[in-house]
Amino acid sequence: AALLKACRELAGRHGWKAGVVTFSDHPDTLVTGRTPALICTPGERERLMKEQFHMDTVVTLPFDEKMRAMDWKNFLDMLIRDHGAAGFVCGEDFRFGARGEGNARTLYGACCGRGFPCAVVPQLRLDGQVVSSTHIRSLIEGGKMESATKFLGHPYTLTGTVIHGRAL
Repeated sequence: AALLKACRELAGRHGWKAGVVTFSDHPDTLVTGRTPALICTPGERERLMKEQFHMDTVVTLPFDEKMRAMDWKNFLDMLIRDHGAAGFVCGEDFRFGARGEGNARTLYGACCGRGFPCAVVPQLRLDGQVVSSTHIRSLIEGGKMESATKFLGHPYTLTGTVIHGRAL
């Protein structure tokens, strides 16, 4: 939520549309061979980002072998060339590009060199705990919905089609 708020603020200062980039599959699926439980589906993520966080554009990219092997500079160039990125927002622990060689510092430097605005959002803590998707997933999996809501900044919801006959 803090990243998306910073994105809206940056876009607003420049009169731009606010956009976010996400992946259809969690990168850990290829990087570590383990797929973490997702907080929401890609479709639900797009809906939330548009409705709850007022993002104008949500770009969902595949995280495949080609994406995994892409150098951070090429990834940045692709976002600018193919998706019209004009500024960037990331968290201070952000890693991107092949082997995670890109980070908040390299992104900030690249943006400064190109005349693009860049905002690096400091790590947030609640109750002494770093706010992260990993922690939020553990709260949801443990049924600690009140805490999950606090860390998410909004109630956790499930959506889907009711299929009769299995009582699920």
